[in-house]
Amino acid sequence: MASTQPSTSLNNIRLVWPGGRSEQVILNSIGKSGGAGEVFEIAGKPDYVAKLYHQETRKQQLIQYESKIRWMLSNKPDLPEIPEGHSRIVQLAWPVAMVQKNSRFAGFVMEKIDFDRTLELDYLLTRKQAEAEGFEVDFGKLVAVCYNLATLIDCLHNKKIAVVDLKPINLKIYKSELFVSILDCDGFQIYSGSFVSEAPQITPEYLAPEFHDKAVTNPEAQDHFALATIIFRLLNYGIHPFTGVAASSQHHHLIPQELAGRIRHGLYPYGRKQHKHVRSAPASVHECLPDSIRELFDRSFSSDSGSRATAHEWVEVLGRYASRSAAQMVVCEDGHLHFVGMSCPTCYRDSLISGHVARRKRFINQIRATQARAFKQVKNTIRGTNVSPFQAALAQQPLNPLPVRQIQGTIRNAVSIEIIWILGLIISFWWMK
Repeated sequence: MASTQPSTSLNNIRLVWPGGRSEQVILNSIGKSGGAGEVFEIAGKPDYVAKLYHQETRKQQLIQYESKIRWMLSNKPDLPEIPEGHSRIVQLAWPVAMVQKNSRFAGFVMEKIDFDRTLELDYLLTRKQAEAEGFEVDFGKLVAVCYNLATLIDCLHNKKIAVVDLKPINLKIYKSELFVSILDCDGFQIYSGSFVSEAPQITPEYLAPEFHDKAVTNPEAQDHFALATIIFRLLNYGIHPFTGVAASSQHHHLIPQELAGRIRHGLYPYGRKQHKHVRSAPASVHECLPDSIRELFDRSFSSDSGSRATAHEWVEVLGRYASRSAAQMVVCEDGHLHFVGMSCPTCYRDSLISGHVARRKRFINQIRATQARAFKQVKNTIRGTNVSPFQAALAQQPLNPLPVRQIQGTIRNAVSIEIIWILGLIISFWWMK
């Protein structure tokens, strides 16, 4: 949500709870506003917030919002059970009451998610960001987050509800408990027999290939693709499953620059069978994942959308690794959690990074040494006390008499080569700086 300047408190606001009970309250702006509405604190109710749709919302659109909220109030999905000892875990920002302004529908009430206890899932894709938020990432935690997310999506699908615009920025993670919370629930798509609503918002980087350039006609299939994409990124250091490099210089023209284009063309380079045109990113750790997980990825990102792994399948596979009693994750010699029978992805990634750093350091040292020698050559050439390699080569040619015109041409060529050589050295020095 985008921040705005807080507005004044709102009066003439009434909350209508399921069953008909109502009460008058005062709303205080907290400066959080999105495309559809603004979020307010409710005076005297610290565990709840209210979302009011923008005043400029069209009347017909407001009628559709009201119908959707009424359906959601009566059809809350059965959510994953929270173990005892965990206080106030809000897994869905689901409507719990309607808001009326001047006796007209204006929005809804939802449980408040404690932002101090949570962080955006997006932060887990970059370890440094997570650590800055006080969250130390390891593969055990990541698997638990993936499992909890898949379980939540499975519960929604059982109620004929789909997120559609499923993406990391709309997901919150409880730092200690690792449960997932989904925001913007009023944007979900409902496709039950009694009620149908659309979900027009999409994000191209998480959009299934069959829905590029057309409406999402199968919301569950779209959620399955987005879920697999998020799980892949969580288990692979933030790498998107359609990020890769051309298999050869001949294939560069076949690889779109933007992710949406790569998704549309099915350029997934992390399968157990190598792709013909694209290769995986060098820093990927996908080969450290067990076959049971890689198989679900291969199915989710194949050209056959009908074979895409469901949320329930992800729950079954990830559940084995998320359960401590199953002992399917062990600790390596350096203290990192990894999958049983597989190489440690943390150690593998560290070796890749350290090797890259060492190679880069050697390269820079070689360039600097060459650079110092080159500047000495340029300086001596300008003073006339030394010759360039090109001049030395010319000096070794036999001194046969040449016509004046040919001599002049040879001199012009030598001078041109000398200028190009000096310019190349200057550009190299500028690039290094």
